[in-house]
Amino acid sequence: MKKIVLLAAAALALASCDNNEDNQLTSTEAAKITATIGNSVVTRAADTEWAPGDQIGISSTIGVDETVPGPFINYKYTTVNGDGEFKGNPLFFYKPMTLVAYYPYAGVEGTAPGTNGFIEANTKPDNQLADNQVWIDFLWDSKTGIGRKDFSASDPNVAFHFSHKMSKLTFTFRKSDATYDRNNVLIAKGVDVSDMISYGIEGLGLVGTFDTATGVCAIDEEKEPRSTLTISFEKGTVENEKAMPSLIVFPQKQPDKGNFMLHITTDELGTDEAGNRLPEQKYNCALPFSDNEIKPGCHYKFTIQVTKVGLILGDMSIDEWEPAREWSGTATIDGDIFLTEK
Repeated sequence: MKKIVLLAAAALALASCDNNEDNQLTSTEAAKITATIGNSVVTRAADTEWAPGDQIGISSTIGVDETVPGPFINYKYTTVNGDGEFKGNPLFFYKPMTLVAYYPYAGVEGTAPGTNGFIEANTKPDNQLADNQVWIDFLWDSKTGIGRKDFSASDPNVAFHFSHKMSKLTFTFRKSDATYDRNNVLIAKGVDVSDMISYGIEGLGLVGTFDTATGVCAIDEEKEPRSTLTISFEKGTVENEKAMPSLIVFPQKQPDKGNFMLHITTDELGTDEAGNRLPEQKYNCALPFSDNEIKPGCHYKFTIQVTKVGLILGDMSIDEWEPAREWSGTATIDGDIFLTEK
C-alpha cells in the first residue's frame, strides 16, 4: 500500500455555520494543498519513485451518502520536479465532504475522467512495457470530512493511503538437468530456459475499466472476450532463476470453463543436419489462485521449472501489494496439476 499525504495550509478563515448548513462552505479562503511521498515509498509499477510531471486527480462529493457531486471535479495535481510535492488548483472545505484521489490523472479539470469517471484500459503486450505500465497501475483512495473525520476546515490535513487496484504477476523460470535411470540411461533431456522464446497466460480478460469514483478495476468481456496474454522475446532473454519483468493485469475470476493456463514455448532444438528449422516445443500447466480469482492489490509470484516431462510449479507466493495464500505443486506437460495449500 502506498502512502500519499495531502497537507492543507492551517491558516484558514472560517465562516460561521450551524447544524442546518452542512452543505455550506466552511472556509472563506482556499486551502493550499501539497502531496508528499516518503523516500522509502515507491508507487510506480516498475518500483520507482514519482517521476517529474506525474499527476494525480482529486474529486469531491457532498453529503453523508456520498452521492451528491461536489464542486471539485477531477482537479489535477502535479509533481513538477518528481520530488513528491504536488501542486494544483486550490480546494475549499465543505461540510460534509469526501475527497477521492486516483492515479494516473486523465481527462480535463472540471469533467469526470474517461466516460462518466470510468477510464478504459487494456493490459495487452504493448502496455506491459516498463514505460507504459505506469498508465495501467491504477492507484486510489478516498477520505471523508465527516464520520471518520479524516479532515476538516479546522484540521485540514488529508492523508491519502493509495493502494494498487490492479493485480501483478511475476514469473521466474528454472532450467532442468537431464534425467538418468540407475543404469545411467538417459530418461529425459534437460531444458535450458535460455531457449524460451515466449510465455503466455490463457483465459485472461485484457480489456476493462477503472472506476475513479470507487477504485474498482474490472474486465469488460462484452467489449472483448477473454484471450491469451503472450509475451514474446528473443532466444537467450530468459535467465535461469531470475525473475522476468512483472505483468499487470485486471483483477478477475477464472474463466467459466477451465483455468488460467500458462503456456511456454522454447526453441531448444534449433535446426536439423540439413539446416531445416525444427518445430518449437510447447509446455503448459494450470495456474492456481486463491478462491479461483486474481484479486486486486495482490502481487503473485510463480517459480516454474521447465522439464521434458512437464512443468514443475514451485511455490506461488504473494508479496508487496497485499497478502494472500500460498500454493505449491507439480504440473504436467498436459496441464494436470496437483496442489497443496500451505
